[in-house]
Amino acid sequence: MKVFEYTNKGSREENQDYVVHGSLSEESCAFVVADGMGGYSEGAMASKVVGDALLDFIELNYTSFEPAILLKEAISFANDALMLKRIALGVSKMGCVVTVLFITKGYAYLSWLGDSRIYMYRDGKEVYRTEDHSVINELAKIRSLVPSSYDKYASVVTKSIMGDVPVDVAPIRKVKIEKGDIFILCTDGLHKELDMTRVVDYNENKKDDFDSFAPRVSDNFSFIKIEV
Repeated sequence: MKVFEYTNKGSREENQDYVVHGSLSEESCAFVVADGMGGYSEGAMASKVVGDALLDFIELNYTSFEPAILLKEAISFANDALMLKRIALGVSKMGCVVTVLFITKGYAYLSWLGDSRIYMYRDGKEVYRTEDHSVINELAKIRSLVPSSYDKYASVVTKSIMGDVPVDVAPIRKVKIEKGDIFILCTDGLHKELDMTRVVDYNENKKDDFDSFAPRVSDNFSFIKIEV
């Protein structure tokens, strides 16, 4: 398995994205991409607290729970961790959206909240992507999407980790994996502004190309690419 991480602040002053992964055993590993929510306090800290909490919980408990339950409990743990940080800082609102991928025993387990995405490619073709938890997506479902909606609701998500009420709405998907499959976890700053084929083809030799493109990207953009 090959893993590539990339994160960049784009044209923003601060990078509020956070990427992290860990190898748990010969057949198990976990990956997290978190994106701090703009407009709330300490977005960069929120994404790091949530990302680290998710990975820590999975690393400590992956042999104690079935994978789907593991991810559900990890998200609840991360929400509690963010609540404690929010209280310690004395701020009213902190939040982030997140994607989580757990690979074990020939299967991938995916969970997400918000408009960050997980893509799956097989034989060079996209075979799966997560569905955004966003107002734009909900409007599209009921065919009420008009051009003005993009300006008004472009960054408004319907699900996230806020460190307040319990999180029990995160979907979980189980996928059988094959050798050669590619997974990409990414923030909205990436999938909204970059061609995903560039990420599919990414390797360590292409970092400079992404760095040079960064000033033209209006948001932070980050990803983890996993080649199974």
